[in-house]
Amino acid sequence: MDSPSSAACPDGPAGRATTSRDRAIAAALRRLNHHVDFTTCTAYLLTEDDRALVAAMMVDTTMSFTVPSGIAADDSNFSAARAHQSGRVVLFENSELRELTRRVPALFLTNPYPMMVASAPVRTDRHRFGAVTMRWVPPRPVADETLDYLRVVAEDLAVELQDLAQQGVSMKAPDLPLFISALPHGNAPVERSGGAQSPTAPVPTSSMFLYQLQRLAAELTAAVHIRDVLAAAESQVVRPFGGRAVMLCLAQQGRLHVIGASGFSREAVHRVEGTLLSRHTPETDTIRSLEIRSFRSAEELRDAYPDGDPDPEVQARAYLPLVSNGRAMGCCVLEFPEPARPIAPEELAVLAIMLEQVGQSLERARSYEIEHALTQTLQRSLLPRSLPHLTEAVATARYLPATEGAEVGGDWYDIVPLPGGGIGLVIGDVEGHSLEAVAVMGQLRSGVRAYATEGHDPATVLERSNRLLSGLDTDLYATCCCVWLDLSTGTAATATAGHPSPLLVGAGGRSITGPLPVGPPLGVDPLARYEQSDAQLEPGSVLALFTDGLLDARLLGSDAAMAKLGRVLADHSGDNLEVLADRIVADRREWRVLADDAALLLVRYEGAHPQGHRRTARMSVQRHHLQAVAQVRVFLRDLLRQWGRAQLQETLELVTTEVVTNALIHADSEVELRLREYPDRIRVEVRDSDPHPPVPTAIVAEEETNQEAESGRGLLIVDALAGDWGSSPAGRGKTTWFEIALRAE
Repeated sequence: MDSPSSAACPDGPAGRATTSRDRAIAAALRRLNHHVDFTTCTAYLLTEDDRALVAAMMVDTTMSFTVPSGIAADDSNFSAARAHQSGRVVLFENSELRELTRRVPALFLTNPYPMMVASAPVRTDRHRFGAVTMRWVPPRPVADETLDYLRVVAEDLAVELQDLAQQGVSMKAPDLPLFISALPHGNAPVERSGGAQSPTAPVPTSSMFLYQLQRLAAELTAAVHIRDVLAAAESQVVRPFGGRAVMLCLAQQGRLHVIGASGFSREAVHRVEGTLLSRHTPETDTIRSLEIRSFRSAEELRDAYPDGDPDPEVQARAYLPLVSNGRAMGCCVLEFPEPARPIAPEELAVLAIMLEQVGQSLERARSYEIEHALTQTLQRSLLPRSLPHLTEAVATARYLPATEGAEVGGDWYDIVPLPGGGIGLVIGDVEGHSLEAVAVMGQLRSGVRAYATEGHDPATVLERSNRLLSGLDTDLYATCCCVWLDLSTGTAATATAGHPSPLLVGAGGRSITGPLPVGPPLGVDPLARYEQSDAQLEPGSVLALFTDGLLDARLLGSDAAMAKLGRVLADHSGDNLEVLADRIVADRREWRVLADDAALLLVRYEGAHPQGHRRTARMSVQRHHLQAVAQVRVFLRDLLRQWGRAQLQETLELVTTEVVTNALIHADSEVELRLREYPDRIRVEVRDSDPHPPVPTAIVAEEETNQEAESGRGLLIVDALAGDWGSSPAGRGKTTWFEIALRAE
């Protein structure tokens, strides 16, 4: 098979050596090599979007593998970026580098030892190309003449690159830097390409392959998910060797499964997914024979496998075994644009080592994802499937899992029916992020429910739960807050064990939260006593219970974060409760890294005697029972007749059945339908156990195989007919809700 690294391919590592651009850069670096005794010397070029400087070529020295491969073009912590931005030569003394490292610890990876660095911009009045950087280890005095010479060489290189760019030569930074052999210091100078003698084309060295392995190892070390391993393989294996697509397959239980693919069409992936290992295909043959199979063209591949499922988009491909821990675990498929070129033996050796690293990382990432999924499933299964449907109160909840680490935490919330007809609002947080934290959370939640249903007040429930946790074989502690709400009077009794106090706002957004006595966390002192305080809720009041993971305390501080949450609650207390909950957690959902789980429980007290003729109703549908949609229509028809709202029958039936049908198709759970009448609207909620939100679909391709097609069209109907609608995940599942406006009579 052809290799993208051969000399005739300008995008491959060796192929770049023949380009006039690389000859010019090599000549410039060799001029510096002749006159300056440096430790490393690197030419950086801008990426296509001008956002980063990437190493394009280096002089091959014993320290060249330590050179940063790429930096942000505006990162002033690096001399190359500062020179590129300022247009002047920049010198970093060792003292300045040490101070930068202290301020930015990540720089230690590129500055682990004393050194000096100098960079000059490669730019003209019309173009910016990058920078040339030299490093000295250990640091030594750098004469002004050396810096002047660096500036002159960089300026001369910029003029040459500008001439080449005007001729159409690409100045795009390569995927992998080219290493050129170092000349003995004081050797005869190399003429510039514009001089009488053309410079010798740079020749790749073994350092280039060492550099590839080092970069791949660095990315795979940080890879946590399978998608991270795939991204590393694409950037460090596929692109540097000139490939355009990669597919990673694992052999499991007699079949081949695609666990990651980039650049391949969905149809190409489907052709491989689930393939029996006993079949005769290039993927399975590669695993059985432990041999690399390469095909220079699509025609060559079809000739070798005439009985295979033809792929009309296939091009030149290479099939390489994935080996980990001494066994063949799968296959890596690389696709190259035609025409391709032979892969050199040294490249095959590097690929084999790289793919061993990829295989080991795949197994590690897969184990991580399985463990994370199991732990998260357990954690979510301990949260309430749904919250009670009451005339006197409306409730909703949100749960956001942490994204740091492989395990989830012990946050939970609950609403417990009380013997006297009220409800108990509970929220808690077990210390840590581990399977043990989830198990302790489940035990605590069960204990709190049991004590509450026995009729104990919040303080007593916390005292008994504290003794329960202290008696368990664990060193973990937990925080908890209990609010018992009397639905007939609006009285709320609250007790808290080391937990943030709940926030309460009145119907007009006025904060009525007073200071609450806070006891020690559960599990710290078995003999701890807890106090409770009472508050009076008026109809329209909103009560918010939450865990500290919801607060932006690390950035704002606890008091400021609590005040910020209180302002949001007060300013929007009259909003639809689902909308208000989404607004409160919106900032958290936008964070790329969540260090802690977050739970939120919102309750609006409607009052014991709703104004007018406000009513509620509910209906449950068994999982996957699509025939029950007809029963939903009958239920709605009878209900609207009882409520005197028969004029809404057609619209309400159409929208409700679309949402219910979507839930039955996609959620592996019972579906609960809830309706609540307000003076100006009817609110409908459909609750299921699938946390993934439904997505409206305007155009559906290949509809017979698109599982989202029906739900997409249905949600477009909801969007067109409902006055307002949304979908809100709440830990164990989601609530899809909409509202139909009532006409004034």
